Amino acid sequence: MHAAAFTEYGAPGVLRWQEVPDPPCGPDDVVVETVTCGLNHVDLDCRAGTAPWELALPHVLGAEFAGTIVEVGAAVRGWEIGRPVTAHQQFACGTCADCARWRPDLCPHLELVGYHRWGGYGAYVRVPAKALIALDSIDQADVAASAQCVLSVAWNMVTRLARVTAGETVLVPSASGGVAGALVQVAKLAGARVIATTSSAEKAPHIEALGADDVIVYGDTPVAEAVAELTGGAGADAVLDTVGGPMINDHLASLRPDGRLAICGAHAGETAAVDLLSVFVRGSRILGFRICTPDDERTALRLALTGQVTIPIAARFPIERAADAHAYLGERRHVGKVILEHPTRAPKT
Repeated sequence: MHAAAFTEYGAPGVLRWQEVPDPPCGPDDVVVETVTCGLNHVDLDCRAGTAPWELALPHVLGAEFAGTIVEVGAAVRGWEIGRPVTAHQQFACGTCADCARWRPDLCPHLELVGYHRWGGYGAYVRVPAKALIALDSIDQADVAASAQCVLSVAWNMVTRLARVTAGETVLVPSASGGVAGALVQVAKLAGARVIATTSSAEKAPHIEALGADDVIVYGDTPVAEAVAELTGGAGADAVLDTVGGPMINDHLASLRPDGRLAICGAHAGETAAVDLLSVFVRGSRILGFRICTPDDERTALRLALTGQVTIPIAARFPIERAADAHAYLGERRHVGKVILEHPTRAPKT
């Protein structure tokens, strides 16, 4: 098959459309012909060699994908060739002690598609049949390839990590990104007031369209001061942060006493000097996102497929131009999701 693969770590240009071996179909597996694949920032880290796990090269990324089944393993029942599907981006063994106590997210054998095994940057993807999720039609491919990662993380952060409740005020920094945009919408579903920030006035209308009640543009006023003004001096109940970096103290200062800072990313900087005195004097809680549960992923996909949450698509690239897509995503000019389209996809009309 052909895939956008890389044989060495480096800049986007190491991604090349090239011939790689077809994935073998085991007895409990299916092989899916990929139609659409979503990009995530961790893809950039994997390609650059800065991700928290080492990959065997060559490697094919792509956690979120959708397509049709083209091969079914001998032991698989209930799935047929031609069925439109997506798959859980991660799956557990189902037999260990953690799986037995209903914590598959803690499974020591947890596999992530696109990282522990090849993913949707390839023409074909092999996944266990137990990981499949049926689609009503291939017309749902864009949603399936765009929503699962960003929306499951957002759902987890709002409902499990920060435990946002109706009537609370939430700050979502850098809200034009995929996860952050989903956080705005999920926090609104939870009944919260949402204050969002962005680096560009041009992005503000797009963020407001997602449901943000107020949008702060960086540089106009310090974030903590702007939040204080918008909340009558009370501060936010929770900050849902996807970027990390040097703004962490501003976000902590935006919290009311006993507020929560939930964080799931560090693309703006993996280390930061934190004012610890302020943290314990104000009783702030810093909560780190680790991983979604299968229930989070199923809920996320249902919210997206039913239209309760919309993940805007910022740009589409042919899979052969995956390197250009990585460069575009790295520029952080987008609002929403970037997706790759495979040659098998029918032209849009």
